[in-house]
Amino acid sequence: MKQAGRGFTLVELVIALTLMAALAGSVFYSFGTGLRAWRKIAGSAQKLQIENITAERLGREIRSGSILSGSTSQEIFIKVGPDVVSYRLVENKIRRKKNGGSAYLTSDGEIARLSFDYPAAGLAEVSIGRFVYLAGGRNN
Repeated sequence: MKQAGRGFTLVELVIALTLMAALAGSVFYSFGTGLRAWRKIAGSAQKLQIENITAERLGREIRSGSILSGSTSQEIFIKVGPDVVSYRLVENKIRRKKNGGSAYLTSDGEIARLSFDYPAAGLAEVSIGRFVYLAGGRNN
């Protein structure tokens, strides 16, 4: 008497493995797409935060001092107490000079644009990255 075969045939196993591989591939692809989107958003948020922090610092210094007449569209000179402070974009980094010493506030490539406009005496329109704001100095 012949015994009934138990188990799966080779064709059934191949079909099951193919379906499992397709399902696993689509799950990993979905996770990869989500991870790429998350990285892109996180990088954009970090750049926006750096622009915001830099804009706040520059605005605070403008409001606490007075804008000097030698300021241009690429560099601003601010008299804060006895010190003269300047800001300028150098090689996609914001450089802050104070009485001859200088330091960079950002790393390379974090800020793409820094410009100044002076619509009225004592006022500066500052453009940093995506931020544009108006700040007025003291005693102007």
